[in-house]
Amino acid sequence: MRATLAIAALLFSAAVQADRTARDGSTRYPGVKALVGSIEGASVDAAGRIYAVDQQRFVNLQTGAVLFDTKAAGLPDTTFLAASRALSNGHFLIGDAGYHKVYEVVRGHHGKPRVRFQSDEWLQPNDMTISANGKRVYFSGMRWSEYKGDAWYSLEGGPLRRITKKTTYPGVTLERINGIELSGDGRRLFATSARNEIINGVQKPQSAQVYALDLDAAGRPAKGAKWRMMIDLYAAVGKEAALKSGLDPDGMRLDSKGIMYSALYGHAMVLAWDTNGRRGKKVELIKLPTIQSPTNLEMGGKDGRTLVVVGICKKKNAEEQDKACVDMIRVPNPGRAITDLRKRSNRH
Repeated sequence: MRATLAIAALLFSAAVQADRTARDGSTRYPGVKALVGSIEGASVDAAGRIYAVDQQRFVNLQTGAVLFDTKAAGLPDTTFLAASRALSNGHFLIGDAGYHKVYEVVRGHHGKPRVRFQSDEWLQPNDMTISANGKRVYFSGMRWSEYKGDAWYSLEGGPLRRITKKTTYPGVTLERINGIELSGDGRRLFATSARNEIINGVQKPQSAQVYALDLDAAGRPAKGAKWRMMIDLYAAVGKEAALKSGLDPDGMRLDSKGIMYSALYGHAMVLAWDTNGRRGKKVELIKLPTIQSPTNLEMGGKDGRTLVVVGICKKKNAEEQDKACVDMIRVPNPGRAITDLRKRSNRH
């Protein structure tokens, strides 16, 4: 009987630790106070530390340490940091949506960073994702007012290549592409797509989906592969509610078992959904306690199972300025990014 009770207690404890209930994360991640309402680009390193950017700074959310500041680096005022990803060598890739560049930032170095990727044809970049071996990088971008989006990639440090319109079916158009993520085996690329329409003279989001594209063994779009819809985000949350909130998909991250967590900007929620299979399946809608508009998210902590969500705080009134908030959620599985980073770090 005692053994049975002990096992039951352990199972209950595990369930409580991963019940996907969101909590205010500002005590555990006080570094959020160093960032403003344009907070974006969450990332994790092999140690499980979480980072984020705003337009000007790249910050450790645990300590508040500023690892990179565009003004200190002598970059123009119109620089707009929008994404970050950790590399296994301890450096970081930082996306500059304003100047169509991705920098390699070295921890503790505050001078001008090395430009790793650059293209005047890029719309931004807005977000990025890295393959398990660390040698393939995929980028997303958009132009909000023109409904445009693009996706690019670089293999083995080679040149940037655009994923062409030939990868869409007739009648299927990926419009504003924001979130981007890779499957654990590197054979599928996921991207969000959203469409605006002018309602009473104002542009508002009216639909949003996540699409997937099959990749070949080298990481290129597979021969004849086309983007296919994995999940309709408006249908998953309820179209009426999505239209009312102005739901706009932002960043998304996979765990090690294929569960995707999608930030639903404007909707104060994160959607957990299963990517295993030809079509995605809704798992759970997670309400956020302090964030109204989640922009990005990542899994970290010692066991890689703390999902950290960043975004714009809920407001008491319409006149209140945008502020950066952070919420956290215990999830059943570690994130893909931290799992891959730890595997690569162990090989060095």
